[in-house]
Amino acid sequence: MSRREEALAALKAAYADLTPGQKLTYRLFQPQDAPGVGRLFYQTYADSYPVDEPYVPELLVEANRTRQYYTIVGCAPDGAIAGHACIYRSSPPNPRFYEYGQIMVDKAYRKSSAAFRLHRFALENLFGKAEGVDGIYGESVCHHMVTQKMIHGSGFEACGLELGLMPESAYVGEGVTGRASCLYAQRVDHAQPGPLFLPGEWGGFVSGLLGLWPLSRQVAQGDAPVPPQTMTRLEARHFAFAGVRRVTVYAIGADFAARLACELAAGRADGAVLVQVFLCLGEAWTDHAARSLREAGFFCAGYMPLWFGAAGPGPDGILAQRFLEPVTLAGLRLHTPEMQALGQRVRDDMERASRDHGAPEATFLPVPE
Repeated sequence: MSRREEALAALKAAYADLTPGQKLTYRLFQPQDAPGVGRLFYQTYADSYPVDEPYVPELLVEANRTRQYYTIVGCAPDGAIAGHACIYRSSPPNPRFYEYGQIMVDKAYRKSSAAFRLHRFALENLFGKAEGVDGIYGESVCHHMVTQKMIHGSGFEACGLELGLMPESAYVGEGVTGRASCLYAQRVDHAQPGPLFLPGEWGGFVSGLLGLWPLSRQVAQGDAPVPPQTMTRLEARHFAFAGVRRVTVYAIGADFAARLACELAAGRADGAVLVQVFLCLGEAWTDHAARSLREAGFFCAGYMPLWFGAAGPGPDGILAQRFLEPVTLAGLRLHTPEMQALGQRVRDDMERASRDHGAPEATFLPVPE
């Protein structure tokens, strides 16, 4: 039996509901909180959460000790953990760029203000203050606006829309029909200087967002010819539960179009619904990759400052997406006019990809009244 299996068996055997109505204290994680955090994850996700740390106490303690995680808890007087939030290292190659999420509240406290108090603690004690953290991003669901409202005014700027990121099954009980989308927003607290080469016809998308943060960039067009002997360097990961293949492109080579075709074929073989490509903007021939992506039916879905950091030739990236089959998407709720304008730009480019390059179409369901 693996450590994860052992931990899950222990959580199942010891599971008990919390006493409601206690006054919660919000603070940073302490080692004795680990079993309570595991209980809360088990209540929320059963055994399906794809990462081991929340379930295995020793791993969670070590992740906080080494600053892989900065965990916040809502703690009852009897020591029970009724709320949880975290900033943590996740997908970005830049180890100083963290994700904000894992916000959850025990079922006995979901009608309280616990989620907003967890967020307020993060805003007052972590954002812009955590050691080794240059920036933070979050993905807010778009079938409701609760988390969008939380991050609005907290230093986060909306700069991407991940259409159809999650399957309907991820939100059982929330009345979601169709694949759900996520608004991508981020803070930049300590800007890393570096080059930024605009990716051809998607350059306007990037330059229109540059002024949202105090970035130091040497901006130029990415229209240089790609050196003929260069090789593409990328990594790919398949998320079976979400039906997503995520491709991170560190370096663009003359073989980029061929490598992209291989990734699309691999996505189809794995049964993926969506392919995401994160493309580094640090090379003078970014347009070479952007044109290949556009011709393959991809649309521009976001600009991500700091995503690559020192792991790439430049710190920033863009996100391009393509569906591998026709999809039905849940209706979008976007909180501010700026978020709505961003969403419209992404939708327009998605429609261009279908119209001009035959990419599978996405149908949006109406937003429920």
